[in-house]
Amino acid sequence: MVIIAAYIAGLFLVLREGVPWLKARASGVIYTRGHRRHKVLRADEPERFAALAAHRFRAMGTGALVLALAVGWTVWNIFGAVLRTAAPL
Repeated sequence: MVIIAAYIAGLFLVLREGVPWLKARASGVIYTRGHRRHKVLRADEPERFAALAAHRFRAMGTGALVLALAVGWTVWNIFGAVLRTAAPL
């Protein structure tokens, strides 16, 4: 059950920041975070836009780490199950 929760949490964390990041890269408009969101245009403020996009990209790292741990845990369990059935003690 923990592995399933890790997959769901990792996907949620990646998509939470990834979808707005992809949308901003395609459209050239990114919004600040918080309850008073401000629109930042790439054409008007390129440095601020780049900084906000970089922060969004870095924020996906936690979700990617959780997903990588879940995949590693799954592979480790499959590897252990194969070894257990191939060479019973």
